[in-house]
Amino acid sequence: MKSIVDQNQLLDEKIRLLQIKKSNDLEILKEHFILTKKSLSPLNIVKESFHDFKESKDIRNTLLESAIGIAGGYFSKKLIVGNSKNIFKKISGAIVQYAVSNFITNKAEKINTNEKDIQNTIN
Repeated sequence: MKSIVDQNQLLDEKIRLLQIKKSNDLEILKEHFILTKKSLSPLNIVKESFHDFKESKDIRNTLLESAIGIAGGYFSKKLIVGNSKNIFKKISGAIVQYAVSNFITNKAEKINTNEKDIQNTIN
């Protein structure tokens, strides 16, 4: 009889410990859910994006290269087309804008690549 009572007590103790573990795991899961919910809010996503943008020099350089390329293309189109209503001038202006934008962006990328290579050889 004593063996059955001991086994029942042991089983009851194990059940009690598992219930405690379950409640602790549930609390941890709730905390993680709240943290995940906060981190996925639109405001926090925007904040993280701005933080990453401020910290990453590559992103800023790429954005600057793109902006310079677009501006160069836009101004070259304005030089060619001006205020003309001619459809052929507008089409040729769009083609020139695309070509100049790509040319400037590619040259800027090569300049940055060369700059990084030079810095790596110095260090």
